[in-house]
Amino acid sequence: MQSIFTLLFGIMIGYVVLPATKMSQVPAKVDSDRAQFKTNPAWDSTSRNTASISRNANIRGNPNPNEHFVDQAVYRVPADEAVYSAPAKSITADFLTDKPKMKQDGNLEDTLETKNLEILRANFAIMGSQSLPTSATPIVMKTTKLPDSKRKKIMITGGAGFVGSHLVDKLMMEGQEVIVVDNFFTGQKRNIEHWLHHPNFSLIVHDVTEPIMLEVDQIYHLACPASPPHYQYNPVKTIKTSTMGTINMLGLAKRVHARMLLTSTSEIYGDPLEHPQKESYWGNVNTIGPRSCYDEGKRVAETMMYSYRNQNQVEVRVARIFNTFGPRMHPNDGRVVSNFIIQALQNKPITIYGNGEQTRSFQYVSDLVEGLYSLMNADYDLPVNLGNPDEYSVKEFAHYIKNITSSDSIISMLPKNEDDPSQRKPDISTAKAQLGWFPQVSVRDGLEHTIKYFQRVLDESGEIVPTGPGAAKPEA
Repeated sequence: MQSIFTLLFGIMIGYVVLPATKMSQVPAKVDSDRAQFKTNPAWDSTSRNTASISRNANIRGNPNPNEHFVDQAVYRVPADEAVYSAPAKSITADFLTDKPKMKQDGNLEDTLETKNLEILRANFAIMGSQSLPTSATPIVMKTTKLPDSKRKKIMITGGAGFVGSHLVDKLMMEGQEVIVVDNFFTGQKRNIEHWLHHPNFSLIVHDVTEPIMLEVDQIYHLACPASPPHYQYNPVKTIKTSTMGTINMLGLAKRVHARMLLTSTSEIYGDPLEHPQKESYWGNVNTIGPRSCYDEGKRVAETMMYSYRNQNQVEVRVARIFNTFGPRMHPNDGRVVSNFIIQALQNKPITIYGNGEQTRSFQYVSDLVEGLYSLMNADYDLPVNLGNPDEYSVKEFAHYIKNITSSDSIISMLPKNEDDPSQRKPDISTAKAQLGWFPQVSVRDGLEHTIKYFQRVLDESGEIVPTGPGAAKPEA
C-alpha cells in the first residue's frame, strides 16, 4: 500500500515540476537564439532605410540584437560608379516584446523555429538575387531573374581567370545560368568566390584537354595561359590546351548544337610587318621561338574553328584580343601593366626589357567583355580584332604609371626578350562596322581602377615580387 502511495505521489510531482522546469528553460532558449542571430551573417546597418557599405566591407552581424531584418543597402561600384540597391525586406520583430505573446500561445519553440526559417528564407532570397562582397570583389552585383524560356546555359572555360571572371559577372547580372570550367593553373578561386553561393552559378574543376559532357547553349572558350612567363613554363601543356582543348570544346558544341566563341590573340600576328594590324593580315610568326607554343597554338585553334564550321555547321566566333588590363589581373603574370603597377606602388625599379621603343595598345577589361558579348550574339562569324587603338611606347607607359602612382621608382632598362613584337596596334574597323563596338573606357580611367585594385592586393599580401621575363610557374 505504501509503495502504491509513493508511486502516485511521484506521478503528481512529475505533472507539476516538469512543465515548470521546461518553462524555466525558455529564457535561456530565447537568449541563445538572440545570441545566435547576433553572430549570424546580416547586413550591417546604421538605419532602417539605407546603409552605405565600404569597399572593404564584409557581411557582418546586426549591431542591434533585439531587431532582426535585412535593410536596403546601397553599394557603390568602383569600376563604373554604378549603384546597385538591395530591396528592403523586413523579416521579424522584437523578441523582447514578442516573448509574452509566445508564452501565452504556449508554443515558444515552434514560434522561434518559424522565425528562424523566415530569416533563412529571406537571406537565401537575397543571396539568390545578387553577389556577395569579398576582398577581391568588394561590390554587390544584382542579378536579373529570367524565365526558363529566356535563360541560357553558358559555359566559360577559364572562367576563374582575369578576363573570364569579368565575363562571368556580366552574364550573371544578365540572369543567365553560368558554368565555369577551370583547372586553376592561372585562374584563381578568389576571382569568382562572390558567385559561389548563387543558384545560377556552377564551378567545375576540369582540364579542357580532357573531354567533358554537358548540355549548354553557348561556349566561351577562354582557357589558356596568356602571359609569356606562364605559357612558356609548360609549352607542351600550352599547345595541348589550345589544340586538344579547342577540339574538345568544338566536339561538345557540335553534339549539343551550341554556339562557340574562341578567344584568340593579337600574338597570331607575331612581330608584324603591317601596322596597324587588320584581320586580313596573315602575320609574321617564328614557328620555333619561345612564344610559338602560344602563337601557333592559337593559330591552329582558329583553323579548327573554321574547319568545324565548314564541315559540321558549328556556329563559331573568333575574337583576336589585344593587350587588356584591369582588376583581377594576376599580380605575378609578368605583363607590362601588372609589373609596372606593382613595382611603382612598392617604389621598386620599373623594369623595361629592351630600349622601351616597342609599342603596345591597352584596353580596359570591361570594354573587352562588351566586345566578346557583342561578338557572341552577333551574326558575324569571321575573326574580329578587339583592342584599344591608343598606342604607347613601353617607356612612355612606364613613366605614365610612375606619374599616376606618384612613385619614387627609377626606370631600369634590361636586355630585350626574344621575339618580343616591336609594335602592336589593332585596326578595329571590323568591330565598329559589324558589332557597333569600340572602347569606352580611357586608359587613364582604367589605370586608376587597376591601381586601386593592386593596392588592395598589396595591403593584403604585403610584398609582391613581380615575375621576370623568363618562364615561371603561376603563384597562388
